Amino acid sequence: MADRRLQVFHAVAKHLSFTKAAEALFMTQPAVTFQVKQLEEHFNTRLFERGHGRNSLTPAGLLVLEYAEKILTLSAELDLRLKEMTGEVGGLLLVGASTTIAEFLLPQVLGDFK
Repeated sequence: MADRRLQVFHAVAKHLSFTKAAEALFMTQPAVTFQVKQLEEHFNTRLFERGHGRNSLTPAGLLVLEYAEKILTLSAELDLRLKEMTGEVGGLLLVGASTTIAEFLLPQVLGDFK
């Protein structure tokens, strides 16, 4: 799994808003700010220019965003490949059925599904 700080940074960079990123990540705004500050301390540079109601990426922030996207993509690909290797299947399954099928057939079929 990718570093949580990179995931949080990526969300803030995409939304250009700490508040909107917090909502998207189901986190509090102070927790998002803390994660970004930790990343800024790690790299010893500011990643965002913060203004009243307006944030923008610094040149360093643009560079970190470029690499964060690569890292997050590779991390997701690694997770997928390992799940394929171990036979673990995951994802979203949408099922549609008529009332009769949903009531009488699907419970048995879904009960057998793992």
